Amino acid sequence: MDLKQIENIIAIEQEQSISRAAEKLFLTQSALNQQLLRLEKELGVRLFERRRHTMIPTFAGKIYLSTARQMVDMKKETYKIIQDISNETAGEISLAYSPERGSLMFSHVYPLFHRKYPNVTFSIREAHVKKMEAMLLQKEVTLACITYSRDSKHAAIEYVDTREELMILGLPATHPLAHLAGNRSWETFPPLDLALLRDDVFVLAAKNTRLRSMIDDAFRTAGFSPRILFESSNTATVVNMVKNQVCPAFFPQSYVDPAAPMVYFTTRPRQSWMQTVAYLKGEYLTKPEKYFIQLVKQYSDGSSAGDGA
Repeated sequence: MDLKQIENIIAIEQEQSISRAAEKLFLTQSALNQQLLRLEKELGVRLFERRRHTMIPTFAGKIYLSTARQMVDMKKETYKIIQDISNETAGEISLAYSPERGSLMFSHVYPLFHRKYPNVTFSIREAHVKKMEAMLLQKEVTLACITYSRDSKHAAIEYVDTREELMILGLPATHPLAHLAGNRSWETFPPLDLALLRDDVFVLAAKNTRLRSMIDDAFRTAGFSPRILFESSNTATVVNMVKNQVCPAFFPQSYVDPAAPMVYFTTRPRQSWMQTVAYLKGEYLTKPEKYFIQLVKQYSDGSSAGDGA
């Protein structure tokens, strides 16, 4: 049985498209389609239903793919262990992080990592937390720099905590309630009754982010639904709306800037999340992977810039 062919079939499931899977695998669409057709002929069943432009696994396909993923995982795990015990310093780390703060962290950490492991490369995916969790569970990546809050931990994921971070409510310095922040609000983060902002408009984080789930909880606790100016998946855009005196907004503590023309609050109850490096429970971590986690922890301990939404 050809493991490369199996990996190609798994790619079709992940991308839900032969054309996208072929592009990802650097194959022609025709070549990948022929592989699938030959395999279906060999098995005597269809593995996918073709629904318009989407490939959906059939019942037989789900059985095949379940076993296929186990075989690929066994191969990866075996190669990682053998490579690690032989002290080879080449390999690849599959990593996911957020487009903003995650990329900033990686740019600081990578030079240190590269000095020790110059022949270890990275396969990087950028996404928000909920998507990164899915990548971990589907074994598309080994490590993910994500966050969790309260009861949002997943039972199948191991978390290496790096730093706790508050959810901050920023008000423009010109806002009528800005005086309630007092002095040095960038250090104290005094609580504000969110109901006082019932008549304000807000710029909010996009709905597919963990931060947005926390924001929605804050509004539910305050007993009202906010008027939304717009939503953005870019936290810097949200923060800049406050800096430019447009409206209040929520953002992670790592975006707090004492020199910015805004004041900072928390809401009742205070909400925070934990920044972590996550991986699947039971996953074998190589020495380079463990060293990368160590560097991320050191970065979080010594820098005010953490991972974002």
